[in-house]
Amino acid sequence: MRLSKVKVTNFRNFRDLVIDPFPTPAVIVGENGAGKSNLLHALRLVLDPDLSNRWRRLQADDIHDGAPGLHEGVEVRVEVELSDFDEDADAIATLDGAIITQDGQPRIARLTYLFQPKAAFDAVFPAQPDQALTPDDYSWTIYGADDPRMDMRHAKEYVPLWVLPALRDAEGDFTRADRSPLIRLLRERQPSPENVTSTLAALKEARSQLAQDPAMEQAVSELAARLSAMTGPQLPLAPALDFASREEDLIRSVQLFTDPGSRRGIQYTSTGTANVVYLALLLEWIKLRRQATDGEDTLLAVEEPEAHLHPTLQRKVFAHLLHGPNRLLLTTHSPHIAAVTPLASLVLASTRGEHTTGTVVPPGLLTPAETADLERYLNVTRAEILFARGVVFVEGAADAYLLPALADAVGFPLDDHGIVISSVEGTDFAPYATLLGPQALRRSHWILTDGDAADAKYRHTKEPGLWRARHLAQIAGNDELHQELERHLNALAAQDLPDSGSRTGRRAAVAAAAGIGVYVGDHTLETDLAPLLHQEMTEAFHDFKQRADTRAAFGAALTPVKDGTATSEQRRVLVDKIEDIGKGRYAQRLAAHVAALPDLPRRVRGLLGPLPGPPTREDLLTIAGPGTLLALLDDLSRTFRDLPLFPSTPHAAAATTPTPDPDSSR
Repeated sequence: MRLSKVKVTNFRNFRDLVIDPFPTPAVIVGENGAGKSNLLHALRLVLDPDLSNRWRRLQADDIHDGAPGLHEGVEVRVEVELSDFDEDADAIATLDGAIITQDGQPRIARLTYLFQPKAAFDAVFPAQPDQALTPDDYSWTIYGADDPRMDMRHAKEYVPLWVLPALRDAEGDFTRADRSPLIRLLRERQPSPENVTSTLAALKEARSQLAQDPAMEQAVSELAARLSAMTGPQLPLAPALDFASREEDLIRSVQLFTDPGSRRGIQYTSTGTANVVYLALLLEWIKLRRQATDGEDTLLAVEEPEAHLHPTLQRKVFAHLLHGPNRLLLTTHSPHIAAVTPLASLVLASTRGEHTTGTVVPPGLLTPAETADLERYLNVTRAEILFARGVVFVEGAADAYLLPALADAVGFPLDDHGIVISSVEGTDFAPYATLLGPQALRRSHWILTDGDAADAKYRHTKEPGLWRARHLAQIAGNDELHQELERHLNALAAQDLPDSGSRTGRRAAVAAAAGIGVYVGDHTLETDLAPLLHQEMTEAFHDFKQRADTRAAFGAALTPVKDGTATSEQRRVLVDKIEDIGKGRYAQRLAAHVAALPDLPRRVRGLLGPLPGPPTREDLLTIAGPGTLLALLDDLSRTFRDLPLFPSTPHAAAATTPTPDPDSSR
């Protein structure tokens, strides 16, 4: 059996959350405050037999802020659908009243937790519209299918949800027989009666031998004397030493050791090790309970399983667990766990305005090859895109170094706003845009790509950057822009590339692509930056090259590029000199010079000329060369801090404003 769909209405973060399909296993990721723990609590309302009914009686803080208040008669629902139990007779019998599919179809059962005013349950208690309701005026139920009269509160005993909280005390649980996963496992793996009998007999003999030891006899005698003196005849006590004399006591006395010599108990291991052993024991116990004739089909949810685990161990443990057949639900902030999670198991919790959404990658959206490539891409660094508030995809390491440096130079640190720059190591942005696009995870993202304009034979190779934008418009579902870019490209393809500058009408095409967050440069990053950063580019080059003639040759190559008069061949010469160092290594050093620039806004205004107010994105796009990067940063600044990149007054850049929701604008 598996959990296949979840719907939550008016509960905490969730105004109307739908996750369909709900993956198995599931790894729920997202930024802080997105409601990952609240989602697990919503599931507990339906499926957790150990949750006190007192917690199922909701309070005002449990109601979504955008819903009617508790005093107004709000209705809270949590619906779960269960599937893949056609071969399980016990499940069919238990969930009979909850099955919503027709005969001959795969069975799907729906269980619903409903919290609403008592008047809605029973007409005997008519509503009082002129009187504010209190929590005492509400009641709850768990019902099956679509009939609130079909009581299914018993179903949570067969399909229980077990939640391990983030601040769990694994080491403490090992010492408590009622919570120890070891004791639970041993109760399922009962020793043979013969072994129990012989072990108890051996313990009895050992007890007798130990009791005859003079030291033991003295200890018991002295304890008895002290108790007699303390209580007198009112509390007659006769202390004695003994071992376990029942099978249950025998099982409770078993301890788990972590070394072959049975010298190091679990309490002496690290907290991380104890958590791994705890989880392994629970999974073994759950497996046995599913196999038992009177067993349950338990779902195990673990909050922040990365606690106390070294990153490499996180990857090893959860790569094993998440690629096996289990019913795990994890909530995590760990990019190490996200990096080894199959794409099909990801649930991205995102805050949009005043509520939270949950998105998944639908089956069949990506080809198997694309899926495999993306799963390799989400290594420990790039998995940060699943936790970011905004993502900018770039072609390579040079862009990833320099874009944050430019942002730092204008007082807009990208990390402060949860913006991640992620390199795709190439120009094929399509799978990444699909992953974060409207058909899958719906995460705000931008793309920066080189224009790479050339005099090529085929039209799609004359403006490859804009051709990429055209394809990305199609992925974004913007057919109008896709057609507009097609028209622009047809016009551009009819023109030869001029000796300097760009083809007529290209600026309009670049501006159109920027409307969906795709920013296309003029040529390549290094040559595009030269009009703005030629001084810093020279300093960075000098850091690597000491010979006067080499430095002079670089200066000669840089001059026509910064002046905007360079031909294709002159631009190639400059790039070749940078590649002699290594584009990534050079950009790394250049970024250090750029981040500390005190006068970048003044330089930009010098390239723009007089303006009546702060430069807009459209204004910045008119700057030949660096305009695309600056326009992208302006877009990010307006989205995440509601400020232009270059405010009209110097103090405006330091103004503090509420951080807007990036997903509400895109």
